[in-house]
Parts: sequence; C-alpha cells; structure tokens
Amino acid sequence: MRDRRREGGNQTLEFTLVGIPLLFILFGVANMSFAMLTLHTLQEACEQGARYAATRGSTCSSGTNTCGVTVGQIAGVISKAAAGISPASLIVTLTVCAAGSSYATCSPVNSPVNQVSCNPLTSCSGSSTAWPSSSNNTAGSYDVIVSADCTVASPIFMYWPSGGPAVKTQSSTFHAYSRQELVF
Repeated sequence: MRDRRREGGNQTLEFTLVGIPLLFILFGVANMSFAMLTLHTLQEACEQGARYAATRGSTCSSGTNTCGVTVGQIAGVISKAAAGISPASLIVTLTVCAAGSSYATCSPVNSPVNQVSCNPLTSCSGSSTAWPSSSNNTAGSYDVIVSADCTVASPIFMYWPSGGPAVKTQSSTFHAYSRQELVF
C-alpha cells in the first residue's frame, strides 16, 4: 500500500503546470473570437452603408419623391449595422470615384471626386448634405466607397493580474472597406 502523505503537494503542482497555461489559451481564444466578431461586424456595416448609398443615385425615385441620401442617413445605417461597436470609436470615410478606376486613384492623396470623412462617426461634418453630390451620382458612372476604421480595447487585459494602466489600455485597430457601383 502507498503512503498518501507524501503526495500532498501534487495537486498544486499539477494545476500550476497544466491549469495556468490552459487559462491563457482559454483567454486567448476568447480574445481572438472577440476580435473576429468585431472585424466581421465592421465589414458588414461598411457593406450595408455602401449598398444603402449605391441604391440611391440620381435616377432613384419613389413615385414623385426622390430618394436621395444624406451623409447623416448613411452614418445612421452604418451605426445601426455595427452592433456592439461604439459610434465614437468609428472613423468612416465616404468616397465617390469614376467606375472602373482603381482604389489608388480614389485615395485621399490623389483627391477623389467627392469625399466626406466622419471622425468619429457621431460627428459627421455636413451630415444634412446630400451625398454623393448631384454631379457625381450618375448610375453606372461612379462607384461609392465606404471605408471604416475602428479602435477597440482588448477585453483580455481587463483581467490581467496586477496590470497597471499601461496594460489595461491595449487596443486593436480594425479596417473595413466596401466598394459598390451606383445602381439607380
């Protein structure tokens, strides 16, 4: 028969060798899942905003009413589609460029045809102005580009033991982009 008194510290040692790395793996998987959910949500919000703007060009009408869109309406669509992401952490750029041109042609460096930036999304400049402008919203001639950047704090660092303020401010920046041709 074995003497159990000599095995008194084995549980602590086994937990230290197996449990603590397992907890790090668990928190790592949870953090990666949160990041992937945020990225997917941001991409879907960009696609919804671009689709909303692309279907409301110069020939879009509903009876006697025109169905043009404003910067504020597009910002509202993006904000609603980005569930779980604070509008204060979103930076959205709305760009119109000629159909068939590359994205590099429409970058801010090379002066796109019509660009509005909301930084953050809650404070869009000219939110009541029509976008795209009437001279740049001919169906089939222009593309609508919606790009968004979002910076979110990583939730895993909230639980880090004895981490000072420098540890608790870890964050990640995600970027999403959608390009749609003006349809109507």
